[in-house]
Amino acid sequence: MAEKSFAVGEPRPGIAEPITSIPLQETNSRLLLLTGALPLVVLATSWFVTPGWSYVATTGALALFLLVLGQSISGTPFGVLINERNLMSLSRVQAAIWTVVVMGGYLTMAISRVKAGTTDAVDVGIPQELWLAMGISTTSLLGTPLILGAKRSRKPDEKMMQNTSTLLNERMDEMNQTSQGTLYANKSLQEARVSDIFQGDEVGNTAHVDLAKVQMFYFTLIAAVSYFMDVAGAVMAGKTGGLPPLSQGFVALLAISHGGYLLGKANDHSNSRPA
Repeated sequence: MAEKSFAVGEPRPGIAEPITSIPLQETNSRLLLLTGALPLVVLATSWFVTPGWSYVATTGALALFLLVLGQSISGTPFGVLINERNLMSLSRVQAAIWTVVVMGGYLTMAISRVKAGTTDAVDVGIPQELWLAMGISTTSLLGTPLILGAKRSRKPDEKMMQNTSTLLNERMDEMNQTSQGTLYANKSLQEARVSDIFQGDEVGNTAHVDLAKVQMFYFTLIAAVSYFMDVAGAVMAGKTGGLPPLSQGFVALLAISHGGYLLGKANDHSNSRPA
């Protein structure tokens, strides 16, 4: 029997079509262009935009950089906020917010000082309390995977897993395939949702709201917005000698919020046992 011929590009029975993706060289070229353009955009916004609004424009440019970075590497604008379990991470969200707010303020003040001809223009003061706040944020970002790491070698209770399967309308076999020990996980980056940052980390509590996360989200949002307004006001008033200080009470509340957040992750929410 003569073998059937197929046109070029025509799918053949029983043969999977190749998966197309963006070539690595093209991705690297985009990132190189992006990282080269960022300093120019920041310089232009801080130099030509009205003081006060220059800070808004600079933080906007930094935030846009993170979005494009996520799209270029992960295929989604929020890639920098998604962890290795394909879930949107609250600790990553917080680290990104504080990075944009603080670095945007420093860059705006430094460039404003250069524009004004100030000696040692880059010598912008950073208060000790701000260092502590950034350190606490970084501790949560790095400490979260360390705390959750031990849970990858444990197995969740079958009844709790069944309950979560019912609540999320997700099949048990699919949940078993994607979960990492007792930790809930998505199949792909594209399944990450904003709601992830308010849900529990484990199979046993991922269908429930995590109040420790909600508390830290509110605190982070209020603190970041307040500090953003302080920096914008300082730049507008020409006070570019240093970033605004933080109160000791602010740092204490930040530490308590992060402590509760990390302790909540350390608890067993799935009645687990060794795998």
